[in-house]
Amino acid sequence: MSTKIVDEVFQEVSRQNELLGMRAVVHSDEFLKYISASMAVNPELCRRVLAVLVRSHKIFLMEIVAEDKVREIPRVEGYVVADLPMVRKLKNYYQSELMVEYEKKFQKKHLVHQIVKELLPIMKSLNNTPLGQLANKAIMLEEFERLLEKNPLEYSAEWKEQHMEIELKKANLDAPPEKRRGAAGKAQAGPKVEAAIGQSGRAVDSERYTEFISKSKSYPLQKILKIYGINFFLQVHLRKCQFPTLQKLVEDGQIARRSDLTLLREMLQKVKQNINVDKNLTGRTEELYVLEQTVIHRLYFAGKDS
Repeated sequence: MSTKIVDEVFQEVSRQNELLGMRAVVHSDEFLKYISASMAVNPELCRRVLAVLVRSHKIFLMEIVAEDKVREIPRVEGYVVADLPMVRKLKNYYQSELMVEYEKKFQKKHLVHQIVKELLPIMKSLNNTPLGQLANKAIMLEEFERLLEKNPLEYSAEWKEQHMEIELKKANLDAPPEKRRGAAGKAQAGPKVEAAIGQSGRAVDSERYTEFISKSKSYPLQKILKIYGINFFLQVHLRKCQFPTLQKLVEDGQIARRSDLTLLREMLQKVKQNINVDKNLTGRTEELYVLEQTVIHRLYFAGKDS
């Protein structure tokens, strides 16, 4: 039963992507309602199915609208099949639409990269606007294109099918909710949570970590990075869920090398896989997604490493 639902959800995402219009990137708010009604399944199960598809690299997830509790704006995610021709086609479409919308709003013409560079500092003010949504889609789709070009094996049919089997077993979609919660509780107590960001758990508990914390209070960032390396630095901050700190470092350009940003993005993917099982991530979801969006925005303009 679960395999059938996963296949049907994937096919529906693919079908909507093929429509190539303003809503070709599937919007989570509308999609969850549609799937729930058409397949007679609850929205919670739909979310779990989509999570399985994301973790097995069958689809990509992007943030289209950020949650704004003050204005009562809910978070809206977007879904796109992880297929290079499709991603490229959608990227070209949304970049073209972004230029049209930008010219309409500001009465001037710019190329896509000029537009994004101008909009990035004011993206918060554009949240939930047509221009802001188009910018997010254009940025994310170009980054997805780079991912697919750089890591073809990780997005191959063989890799996807192999990991789909693994993720389906872990998700246990056919089990009643109370059994799934019980399995999640066991996962929290097990070693897998500690390994959510590679070997970061061991990094935090080591003598090296104690030394790192001590020196971090008096040494400048670049010296800390030179001594401990970017990998250890990111592991420590992610394990401690210091997402706003990392976000500021990225925004300020203190973490700016393309290789460092790519490493951080890959680590964030691993952290996201444990959102439902790692109790340390409770209440941190929004911070995590904001950090990921910031990293992807910076990757959009990051040059080659020196």
